[in-house]
Amino acid sequence: MQQNTLLENLTSKTAGILYYSESEYPLEIEQWGELPAPAAVAEIATRHQVDPGIVKTANTANFFNEVERILDPNDAPIVANAQKFKALHQFLDEHFTDIQVIRVEEGTSIPVYIVCHQPDGTCVALITTAIES
Repeated sequence: MQQNTLLENLTSKTAGILYYSESEYPLEIEQWGELPAPAAVAEIATRHQVDPGIVKTANTANFFNEVERILDPNDAPIVANAQKFKALHQFLDEHFTDIQVIRVEEGTSIPVYIVCHQPDGTCVALITTAIES
C-alpha cells in the first residue's frame, strides 16, 4: 500500500475513536519521519522535556485487549468504540511494524502514544491522553 493511501486509511480508522480512562480523548496522528523503534522513548521524553525514566513502554497486547473489551454490551457507544479499536488494531498489525505503546507517566494527565513504523521505515504516532487520578 502506498504511503499516502496508508495514512488516509489510518485516518479513517481513527475517526471517531475515543480512548476512555477517567475522561475520553480522541486519537491524533503525527508523522515523525525516520525514527528507529528503539529511539521512540527518547523522542517522546524530548517532546515532553522529561527524564526518559518516566517514559514507559506498556504491553501492546494488554493495551489493545483493554480498549477492545466490552464491559457493558448494552452500552452502544462503548460497544461501537471497542469495535473501532479492534479494527484499528487489526489494521496496524497488517500494515505497520514495531508497534509500541508508550506512556509518559507523570501526573494525572498521561500522554499515551501508539508508535508504529511504515514499510518505508518512517514512524507514525497515534497520540491520546489517559486521565488517572
